[in-house]
Amino acid sequence: MAFKLFKRNQLIKGKKSWIKFSVSVSEEFAEPVVQMLSRFVKGNVFIENVGDPETKQDDVVWVVGFKQKNSDLLETKNNIEAGLKLFRGVFELSDLYISEINSDMWEKQHFDPIFIEDDIVILPNKKNLKKYSKKCWIIVEPSMAFGTGHHPTTKMCITYIKQNVGDNSLVLDLGCGSGILGIVAIKLGAIKCLSLDIEDDSVKASIKNSIDSEVSAKLKVEQQDLLKFINVDYKPNLIIANLNSFLFREGTDNILNVMSKGSLMIASGILSESLKEIENMFIRKKLEVLDVSKSGDWVALLTRKVFNA
Repeated sequence: MAFKLFKRNQLIKGKKSWIKFSVSVSEEFAEPVVQMLSRFVKGNVFIENVGDPETKQDDVVWVVGFKQKNSDLLETKNNIEAGLKLFRGVFELSDLYISEINSDMWEKQHFDPIFIEDDIVILPNKKNLKKYSKKCWIIVEPSMAFGTGHHPTTKMCITYIKQNVGDNSLVLDLGCGSGILGIVAIKLGAIKCLSLDIEDDSVKASIKNSIDSEVSAKLKVEQQDLLKFINVDYKPNLIIANLNSFLFREGTDNILNVMSKGSLMIASGILSESLKEIENMFIRKKLEVLDVSKSGDWVALLTRKVFNA
């Protein structure tokens, strides 16, 4: 059964009612589900952890979306189900669960932070910011573009950023999605970052998240196509490229054009089956591979340009 509706008796007469759509999925595949659900319940999509994050054995999360109750519930449900059906051909998902809650219950909804290596925390809003003010905190609204912090490629990139960003770092973030990686770089000490994406929604999301994370003075966001040309008015000494194998095949020359000798590039979004191909291509183009990180089916590489063009 793919659709389960639970009406709760706690509804208070006269209060606004919300419809909650929930589906559980492996953490690795949460982001495409967030992206799809956001098309139909704009601005109210979040991710909830399952059980105790310290003890859970499997990386399963709930993707939940909220929409005020109205006459188009059936249409919304059908649209979401159609999207989930496409995903089920690629990865496992639970049934779609639908429940009705009132405004008071909506206000009490709790959304878990994402911790990366204990000292970095990604929050969906500023609601509980005081609790995490002593950590490196980032606000990323899950429903806005890709990059919620759950995907292995995002986490591997953040680990490399922590290891290689410095107080004088000039950063370029390619395929920025939600802007999370550029924001992390600024929070960890970089003095400037230009975040680029071809998608207008990603640009808007990155701008909002940079403002909410209080780094917009040092982080600029632009819409550019890296396959055509990269326009940056400084030579970055750290490039973050969480892309895919196709974009590396077709766009690496343009990336090299904005790098100086000794510049570092974090290259992620690569499936393990493509590792040797991409690694060999980088070596042919005089990019030294300093380190390779693996997580599940994904790999990330830390590379360095070894000559000036």
